[in-house]
Amino acid sequence: MKSDSLFDLRSHLRNRRLEQVVENRTAYTLDTAELNIYETHSQARAVELTFHSPVLTSMIRGKKVMHLEDTPDFDYHPGESVLVPGNRTMRIDFPEATFSTPTQCLALAIGQDQIAKYTDLLNENIPLVDSPSGWRWSDSSFYFTNSSTVNSLISRLIDIFTENNPAKDFFADLVMKELTMRLIQTQARRLLIENSQQHSSTNRLAFITQYIKDHLHETFNVRQLADKACMSEPSFYRQFKAQFGLSPLEFINQQRIQLAQRLLKTTNRSVGDISVACGFNNLNHFLKLFKRYTQSTPVQYRLN
Repeated sequence: MKSDSLFDLRSHLRNRRLEQVVENRTAYTLDTAELNIYETHSQARAVELTFHSPVLTSMIRGKKVMHLEDTPDFDYHPGESVLVPGNRTMRIDFPEATFSTPTQCLALAIGQDQIAKYTDLLNENIPLVDSPSGWRWSDSSFYFTNSSTVNSLISRLIDIFTENNPAKDFFADLVMKELTMRLIQTQARRLLIENSQQHSSTNRLAFITQYIKDHLHETFNVRQLADKACMSEPSFYRQFKAQFGLSPLEFINQQRIQLAQRLLKTTNRSVGDISVACGFNNLNHFLKLFKRYTQSTPVQYRLN
């Protein structure tokens, strides 16, 4: 079978036994986690899957339609993941799976004790500002697009779980630690950005996030944002990057490019007008950043 999956499964495919055409499961178990690779070779609907532990599911190849209790139904593609709490049933459709083009997905079950240990490390070493609950693993399903770093960590874990190395428990623990911490950070980041207005009166970074969203057309710098947050510039920079995984300037540019994408989709305004509306005083700088973030020019983006 030709392999065009997101991750390298050659070691897995050499040794796994294909016994079912729908959600054929191969499990690789270590002391602190279990990696399951599922393959489906036939169209199917409403297939149920439940894990007792919290689980990271990540698409490798093909397409699923996911039905989760606390999330609207969505198409699930390679490069995307879902964090699902323990004892939460997933119902899955496989609209395109065939024997020659199977759907492949992994499910990484993570022990609750391990999650608690890694969360405590984050709270001890990188405490969140204005957040009494601190870093925590969400108790609701969380759907996101993988960053390149998350993809790299998942790929490394597949290698570790499927190789025959006496020290693989040790290697897996190191990678699991980083992956779990990054997932916790990703959740917190998304929740704060999406609910910035709701929390802006009690959380300084939520206030700054909302301020940035409301003033993207204006010119401001990191020092001004730090003053508005009633923090020193070094402390603001450090706290902001810990919370969002981006520097304040990177976050501002990201938000401005996202606004530009929305305006290109929904209006007929010229590229120059959109550049100014998004806070760019230099059109060439806007074009350069837009290409970096979207791999296309504004004109190509609008046409596509």
